Amino acid sequence: QYMGLMGHPVADSYLSAHIERVEIIRGPASLLYGSNAMGGVINMITRTTISPGISGNAALSYGSYNSQHLGVNIGYQVNQWSTIVSFTHERTDGFRPWSDFNANSGYLKSSYRINDQYTLTVDGSLTKFKTYDPGTITAPKINNWMDIQRGYAGVSVDNDYGVSKGSIRFAYNFGHHELYTTWASDDFTAVASFYQTLSLFPDNVLTIGADINKYGGNGHDDSRDYGKFSVDEYALYAYMQHTFLQRLTVNAGLRYDNNELFGGIVIPQIGAVCKLADRTTVHGTVGKGFRSPTIRELYLFPAPTPTLQPENMWNYELGVSQTLAGRISMDVTGFISEGKNIILTQGVYPNMKLANSGSFVHRGVEFSGTAFVSNELQFRTSYSFIDPGNETRSVPKHKLFIGGDYKYRIATFSFSIQHVEGMYGSDNSQNPLSDYTNVCVKVLVNLTQKCSISLSSDNLLDQSYQTIFGYPMPGRTVNAGLQVSI
Repeated sequence: QYMGLMGHPVADSYLSAHIERVEIIRGPASLLYGSNAMGGVINMITRTTISPGISGNAALSYGSYNSQHLGVNIGYQVNQWSTIVSFTHERTDGFRPWSDFNANSGYLKSSYRINDQYTLTVDGSLTKFKTYDPGTITAPKINNWMDIQRGYAGVSVDNDYGVSKGSIRFAYNFGHHELYTTWASDDFTAVASFYQTLSLFPDNVLTIGADINKYGGNGHDDSRDYGKFSVDEYALYAYMQHTFLQRLTVNAGLRYDNNELFGGIVIPQIGAVCKLADRTTVHGTVGKGFRSPTIRELYLFPAPTPTLQPENMWNYELGVSQTLAGRISMDVTGFISEGKNIILTQGVYPNMKLANSGSFVHRGVEFSGTAFVSNELQFRTSYSFIDPGNETRSVPKHKLFIGGDYKYRIATFSFSIQHVEGMYGSDNSQNPLSDYTNVCVKVLVNLTQKCSISLSSDNLLDQSYQTIFGYPMPGRTVNAGLQVSI
């Protein structure tokens, strides 16, 4: 899902009450997801009713700066039919003048199990929010509002024959945006997709699929109507995974993606996982990713550049996973990303232009680990180092995370510490941002099996820092919450 004209997700339209869990795919994922997946994918899995009869939960919280959250889910399941409805309300006054945010969102998902092989699912969501951009601290803005409405509707037919599973899906994502600058736009993204996974013989899985996309929209302001634009894409892909002697798993895939403006591109990917010992695993991947220029970059403000070409890159990574005593797990992965044609902004409006920058090389190392000290105590840690070359804007060179949970009777105590160094507000190592350490704590108390209360504090050390140049983050904040289920 992304905004059809601007080509990026609108994160404020994804509110948490609708989401059951979030999966992160690191590195190029264009083999399965096409354009816009050059750096990875955030996969949000929506809630599903699994209990017969009526079930549901509600979460309510209130915190600093009049920040409010209400999330309600109600599900109903009977025989082959299940439905879930959710509603989310979020708002805050913001910690700076003219930084308010107010959002309401509804979601509906209904599934019918036709027989043992087929399930029909329809779902849809509608989100409306108004937010304010207060501007940088050196150039603050007043009444810089954005009023946005976004919606989604989809239908899918899933099949399961045991040795073969798959889905046919249709989805339509749309939005209406109005800005204080008199800008208004309507956009859409229409998607039809098919995939089928086959297990024809032991230790082997083959997936084949196809995608058809159409996206675009129209925009105007008081001085100009930019007209209507749309782009058609289609893709075919195949992906196979095979395990040898229960020790070595090899996967490989190929995608052909065709864009009506830029023609076809072939996306290969190959990877392997080798189990050297019962507790030691080596894994590696070589893959290609790409991103096509958006309609905004090609034809709209502030610097329309119809000569832009797609960004593309190769990513190489190698890692080792280790388990110790069944309670400690660790993974370290090194990667090199080499690419070309990354789209950069040059100059300042009205003398601004976009251009493909040539080649780039990014290098880095990521480490993650978990330790289950006991049934009551566990720790998590991660560290990442990245050398992003000249593309330094908002990319931390060093990032360390340490977190933990301790359960004592009906209470759970949680903490997290994140330390960030070497971040810049602009590319080419310009506008350095201060290093910072963000400490968060939370206490959750289960009053009953179906009712709990919580108290949390973010930025406990009241650090002064920025992650976007000119936009300071809040100081210490507190939040109290109530969670109830039926």
